[in-house]
Amino acid sequence: MQNVYYIDNNFIKENSSQYILSIRYSTDGFSFCIHDHNNKLLVFYFQPFNLDTADAVIAKTKKIIVDNELLNLKYKKVYILPCNKEKVLVPAHVFNKTHLADLYRICLSPQKNDTLLYRKIKIMESYIVENLPRSFVTFLTFRFQSLCIVNSAYPFIVHSLSNILFNTNHLFIDIQDQYIDVLLTRSNDILLFNSFTYGSVTDIIYYALNCLQQCHVNKENLQTTLSGNLVNDPQLGETLGKFIPNISILNYPPLSQLLKNEELNNSSFIHLLHVHQCE
Repeated sequence: MQNVYYIDNNFIKENSSQYILSIRYSTDGFSFCIHDHNNKLLVFYFQPFNLDTADAVIAKTKKIIVDNELLNLKYKKVYILPCNKEKVLVPAHVFNKTHLADLYRICLSPQKNDTLLYRKIKIMESYIVENLPRSFVTFLTFRFQSLCIVNSAYPFIVHSLSNILFNTNHLFIDIQDQYIDVLLTRSNDILLFNSFTYGSVTDIIYYALNCLQQCHVNKENLQTTLSGNLVNDPQLGETLGKFIPNISILNYPPLSQLLKNEELNNSSFIHLLHVHQCE
């Protein structure tokens, strides 16, 4: 796939300090969008690539940020969304900055030179915590003012919890390039949040069914929402539909209409496009 670039006629470089910049990076590409104060999408950019390691992705991301003219302007607010499987949810009543590293190491093993970043999810009274290389965080802090670095799971969770139905079980699956985030709710209660590495559609279905079984959820009273990569894959929809009813796909048709590109999977960018509304 070639690079995708959209610039609205109303975009004015000199007004960038009034705009909001959101950046997403992953093993399968780099994208960013710019909104004005009226939430109008002014710029969208996507550069696909295929990289295997976190170091390679970060190196590529840094180069794009340095080389792209629009990413060297001053913005009112900047969001950076790492698509990183390594993160944990910590309930607010357990969260403690002083002992955060010890708490994080119970679940994951950050590198010696990593920095722990956290963001409160007010709607569920929890914090999402992740680790990134300290040198990369320093680079971003130097490049951008009014910066917020938060895992791509943050807008996924906030958006999901804003759309749950009372007295209903709801399974949300966000599909990234090499992993999935799974959120399972019952009314306003969080039953499960976890991330799983996958290699095929079969893996995704296995993890989904296993989560339902683990939480003793009745599939007959279940709503399921898919977002991200592979949502348009016929095998995923057809096979998952054999086991789970009431499946919907989270799309953002206005993006495809603006780009005049129906082949682009706009669901992959749904959380990038809405992260600025999660505050």
